[in-house]
Amino acid sequence: MCLSIVVYFLIFLVALIVVLATLFGNLYASDRRPDAVHFVQTRDGWKLALHYYAPIKGAKKKRPVLCCHGLSGNHHSYDLTERTSIARLLAAQGHPTFLLDLRGAGFSEKGGPCRRHPLRWILSDHYNFDIPAAVDKVCELTGAKKIHYVGHSMGGMIAYCFLQMPVAEKIARCVILASPANLKHMRPAHKLTPLKYVIPGIPLRKLTQCVAPMFEWFRPLQLVSGNINLRPGDYTLSAANCQDQTPMSLLVDLARCVEHGHLLGDDGRDLTESMSEITTPTLVMCGHKDATVGFGPVYEAYERIGADDKKWVPLGEEFGQDDEYGHMTILVGKDVDREVHPHIADWLAKG
Repeated sequence: MCLSIVVYFLIFLVALIVVLATLFGNLYASDRRPDAVHFVQTRDGWKLALHYYAPIKGAKKKRPVLCCHGLSGNHHSYDLTERTSIARLLAAQGHPTFLLDLRGAGFSEKGGPCRRHPLRWILSDHYNFDIPAAVDKVCELTGAKKIHYVGHSMGGMIAYCFLQMPVAEKIARCVILASPANLKHMRPAHKLTPLKYVIPGIPLRKLTQCVAPMFEWFRPLQLVSGNINLRPGDYTLSAANCQDQTPMSLLVDLARCVEHGHLLGDDGRDLTESMSEITTPTLVMCGHKDATVGFGPVYEAYERIGADDKKWVPLGEEFGQDDEYGHMTILVGKDVDREVHPHIADWLAKG
């Protein structure tokens, strides 16, 4: 009897999550649209989406920019609202701008049952296959020999890896937003490994969508998600749009790095220790109150980068900003247009 009650309750809970996620997902769906969406296929057969924002008429043409989201994210974080849009900012300054959806995210090909690919990939699939394909496609579409790269969170961690590979020759300048290379502070996340035998992935998009309106006022949700100091309404938009597929295989692979403390290649090579090989001019930024990845580990990553031309920009009240910055605040915070965007634009304009 008790078992039956538990089963019925679980069925009801799952149904409730799906219904609320569908309702709020549609109600608060982003109405932002790029000028075009291009697709490219990786060497291992995944179809990826590149959301294109054309430079405005009259703007002096500058180097193309490729922006990459973080873990469980998608392209929406770079174009959530007119005011927070890094995509429109860069396009207005003459940069052909492309927002990449990594495999499984946004408009890119999904993995899972009854699909061409399983819900299974690891970190190296992103820097060995996704990024090279996206970079080559941007170069093909624009005729550029080199492009700029902007990466947030895992998108920056991917950069720490591929900037040590041949594809780095096609990157002129790089911007890293809240990306650590020392992962020891994330323990005990490395104990996630046994979960790969239980569930194939975490439906984070459905989970955040079903409680999206609560992000406006429920402080614990804001803190856990890194959505602090946003404008009213943007909390809900972020929760309803900026999360996506998260395969357990990727989390387990990252847990392997957490256990070791550093980013590891498939062959066991310590890619954090070898970051001194990175020579691409790089700007690194992080919020002082970023509880997701930690302020210190991001600064340590900056210190490890071997490029002579590099810059560190901390964000928070202690450093002259009006508010504190969490993990997502650096992309969608209420003052990013004044306190974050100018640093990015100025850095990329140099190349």
